[in-house]
Amino acid sequence: MRQNVFMVMLILLLGRTAWSDTNTNYLAGFSWPIGEKITYQLYWGIIPVGTAITWTEWAEFEGRRLLAIRMRTISNKVVEKLYPVDDTIESLIDPETFLPVRFSKNMSEGTHKYIETTDFDRSNKVAHWESQLTGKKKEYPIEAETRDIPSLMYYLRNQTFNVGTQQHFRVQADEKVYDLWLNVQKKEKIDTPNYGKVASIKVEPEAAFNGLFVRKGKLWIWISDDPRAVGTRIEASIPVANVRAVVMQVEGPGTDFWVKPKGTDKKDP
Repeated sequence: MRQNVFMVMLILLLGRTAWSDTNTNYLAGFSWPIGEKITYQLYWGIIPVGTAITWTEWAEFEGRRLLAIRMRTISNKVVEKLYPVDDTIESLIDPETFLPVRFSKNMSEGTHKYIETTDFDRSNKVAHWESQLTGKKKEYPIEAETRDIPSLMYYLRNQTFNVGTQQHFRVQADEKVYDLWLNVQKKEKIDTPNYGKVASIKVEPEAAFNGLFVRKGKLWIWISDDPRAVGTRIEASIPVANVRAVVMQVEGPGTDFWVKPKGTDKKDP
């Protein structure tokens, strides 16, 4: 189903097995904490159009304690008069394998609304999709390492990016499973409003379905070159405009420069 461009940009940001201790703020082997919250400012050209927030927390689902990755995109007061957007997506992840158990989205864009869930049946390698508004259902095959986009986004934050290399993943989105290649292009410093110049790694994703590349514009992602691996900037060049997401604030557990109290000196990482 359709997803707004801001959510697509963020979730496309766009290894290792994670043995967990659910009594701590971290999954073993991962450098970002559970309870972290990241806020982005969204721009259409030079015009601010909304805010995107992504956060993690523990959640109960069918008697299991799972890691929840949640993302919300909201249009600002100017844009909502023309085309209001309020989208929320969620990935519930098995903390032992860091593979998604359920993906859900509740999206409101103008007059369009979508409420959908996808359940991952790992034992039978099948995904079960359902629309709560229309009652439509669909099943399609998945592979052992198939991920949804939010779980992939956070999984990538624990990977090593070497300039000139390419990484490949199988990703579920819109009731299909895509091939996703991440081309690691170069290192550069990215200007941010509240953190100064942040050393980052530029990555360009490319997606294909059944061997055919999906080309609806160009997308670039910059990931901070430090243990937390925050998405510092995302840019999309699409036929009607250039769209950007810029990191504004990181909150939650930790002692690194990302979560220093306001007023303290923030140095380049």
